[in-house]
Formats: sequence, C-alpha cells, structure tokens
Amino acid sequence: MTMLNKCKILVLTGLSPFWRMYLRFRGVQCGRGVIVMGRPGVNRKRGSEVRLGNNVTLCSNAMANPVAEGGRCRLATVARGAELILHDGVGISSVVICAAIRVEIGAGTQIGGGAMILDTDFHPRGTNGDWLTDPAAVAKPVVIGKKCFIGARAIILKGVTVGDGAVVGAGAVVTRDVPAGTTVVGNPARSIRDATEAGRDAEGA
Repeated sequence: MTMLNKCKILVLTGLSPFWRMYLRFRGVQCGRGVIVMGRPGVNRKRGSEVRLGNNVTLCSNAMANPVAEGGRCRLATVARGAELILHDGVGISSVVICAAIRVEIGAGTQIGGGAMILDTDFHPRGTNGDWLTDPAAVAKPVVIGKKCFIGARAIILKGVTVGDGAVVGAGAVVTRDVPAGTTVVGNPARSIRDATEAGRDAEGA
C-alpha cells in the first residue's frame, strides 16, 4: 500500500496519528495517548495555549457518535494569554470550546455532542453604542471539575464553575455556578430538585 493510500485511510477512518500531527502543527500541546476521530478544528491565537492531557479524546466523526451529527470539535483561543486546558481522560464530541482568558476542564469529564463552552460574550458595547471586537474585555474564566458529564447541546457561559461530579442535562444553558455532585437542567439551568419544586408550585397554582 502506498503512503498516499495510507494517508487517505487515516483521514477517512479518523485514526489518531494523522490528526495528532495536525494538532501539534497548530501549536496544541498533546499528552500521551490522545485519540482523535475525524477532523478537529483548531484556532489558536498567537501567545495563547491549548493543552490536552493524557488520553484525551476528540470525536468529530458521526460514525463514532451519531448524536454529534458529524460536526467538528472546535478548540479556539481568541486572545493573547488565553488558556484552554483539557486534563487527562477528558472526552468531547463535536464540542465548541472557546477561551479568551481561561477554560479548564477537569480529568475524566465527558462532554456530549454539540455542547458549547464559552468564557466570553465576544462583543463588548462601546461608549457610542457600537459593538466592539475585544473578546478578552468581556471574558470570565470557566472551570469544569473532575468526572462531570455535560449533556448534548448544553451551553456553559462565562464565569461559571461546575463542581466535581456534576451533571448538566442536555440542552441546558448554564449561567451560574453548579455545585459539586449536582444535576442541573433547563434554561436557565437549575438543579433537578429546584425544577421539581417549581413544577409542583405551578400545579398547585
């Protein structure tokens, strides 16, 4: 088999070696055993860092995860000095993670298809009412703890800390901190207990 055919097979099947080389070419620091399925997208601002720990998995392949619909994992830093860190054993499928200051995801956390994690609103409003382009000016760090689960198409917004072992339900929009071990759902996201109590109040109204 020729080298060209081997490269074609790697691209079609999403095996790791080809795309690990791509990540390193894009300036991503990769630990041991990083698994890449399908083609990820990386936008790294000069002077920023993207770091992947050992045994991190990036899945951009619908054959591996039908819920992800084949969208790319996209890792982006949009300002100098920004840090995007995935610790050991993190797994993501067609997830968008964007850091203007810092996004850190703890070891063993799994993030479902189409989720988004953003530490910035991207566009601050100027004194004359215009929308400006300085994502770092309106950024607050996002920290997700160890062994969390973030459901498909959930959105975690700037300034949020998610504690160890927390669960964020599919489609939830998280705008405030999630305590360790808590399950949150809905838009805006709130704990299962709070959501249940709200439903009972509505039924009794």
